[in-house]
Amino acid sequence: MMRNVATMCTTVPRLVDSSLQDNTMVTSSVLSPADCTPQELTDFEKLVIEAGTVDPQGLTQRIREAFRLLFLRESGGPLVGVGALKRPLPGYRSKVFAKARATAPSDDYRIELGWVAVAKPHQGRGLSRRIVGELISLAPNENLFATARANARAMRFAVDYGFKPAGKPYSSGRGYDLVLYLRTAKERRSRDR
Repeated sequence: MMRNVATMCTTVPRLVDSSLQDNTMVTSSVLSPADCTPQELTDFEKLVIEAGTVDPQGLTQRIREAFRLLFLRESGGPLVGVGALKRPLPGYRSKVFAKARATAPSDDYRIELGWVAVAKPHQGRGLSRRIVGELISLAPNENLFATARANARAMRFAVDYGFKPAGKPYSSGRGYDLVLYLRTAKERRSRDR
């Protein structure tokens, strides 16, 4: 399959933080779902489901409709992490913003950051931060939203990337609460100065 070279602009080998015991080379690839092989899509979905924070019903189709998918692989090829930029439908965005009782209009936030997952044996290596940082860099002029579990770790993580909590925590329907986070393109530009 011929891949669109423009979508692979972040396929650059990088060393994981040298302070870690495991100095394994990890590479990232950012692809449109249409440019992914069936196996890549299956592997992406499997890792997201293993993370346990997403309703698996309809996930296959939602992955195929995403804007960009990010894959992190060790130099030998195993998939160690994933994430996505999504363009959810207006009805979904409205529902999320309403559940969170957010005052910002959902139409101002058309891109969602999500499905960030790292395989259990690779957690604690800063790979989630890398995934989020790389995905955010692909949408520099876009307002972004994300949802995450309502806990202190997620809140610190979100704030580090310029996201701010919006509204109130709401039930995920899966036994935990979610928080809606918003990041404006304007906020990004002021943080980069």
